[in-house]
Amino acid sequence: MLFILLPALIIFSVALFIDAAATGLRLLNTGVSLTHSYNISRDISYGGESWQKLDIYRARDADENTPVIVFFFGGGWSWGDKAYFEFIADSFVRKGYTVAIPNYVLYPQGKFPQFVEDGAKAIVWIKNNISEYQGSAEKIFLVGHSAGAYIAAMAATDTQYLQKAGESKSFIKGVAGVAGPYNFTPKAQEYINIFGKENFDSMKIAQYVTGNEAPMILLHGGGDKTVGVFNQEIMAEALKKENVRHQSIVYSSNITHIKILLKLHPWFADSVNVAEDIDRFFKSL
Repeated sequence: MLFILLPALIIFSVALFIDAAATGLRLLNTGVSLTHSYNISRDISYGGESWQKLDIYRARDADENTPVIVFFFGGGWSWGDKAYFEFIADSFVRKGYTVAIPNYVLYPQGKFPQFVEDGAKAIVWIKNNISEYQGSAEKIFLVGHSAGAYIAAMAATDTQYLQKAGESKSFIKGVAGVAGPYNFTPKAQEYINIFGKENFDSMKIAQYVTGNEAPMILLHGGGDKTVGVFNQEIMAEALKKENVRHQSIVYSSNITHIKILLKLHPWFADSVNVAEDIDRFFKSL
């Protein structure tokens, strides 16, 4: 009986955790939307698949010269939705950006490299259409957290993805990766399934750095037990070797994988202000 009940309890516990995370993010976003005013265009299609949609947030007084952030959310490539991350858009709209948040295919519906292909397709769509939403196609920056940081960094380094979507990577002005698993080898069965053993070499991003990449800022929490900081260290070393302008920040040991995400919003920022560090880097370019 124990062998029957234990898997059921594990599944139930995971379901509760996922539901609690979604509920918490919805409550946070409700609070954000009640305290800050901006224009939102929801569920814009960037492709033909049902999940290929994005939301665009912009200040009410934004103009066509407003810099653009494309934010890719995390969730282990198997969880998440653009609607959960309005608080990220709010944070960067406050700093003068127009923000686009795309959905992308999630496991088990899709596997590597489909979510990177979706990311590249969304980026190119935004470049070609963002002027209609008070954004500058000449000032496009990528930001991602966790799995989303992987998507942003891969799209900005391995040229095949943007080329397949009809562009080169030269138009990207800057990239910010927050707690990104850029160079890991899957150990858990779910991630083995997501990436496939045959892709364990080609999935690592640092190898694609050639020196032609956009400037990058990499940020990680010293207390992150979900994604090892070695991912950032390997990535930073590759950027340094190829003379790519970059900055690598590792915050203190009390900054976890989730805390670093929350500290992208001013409500949770204190001496650690992740959005401020990203904005400062982008504005220096």
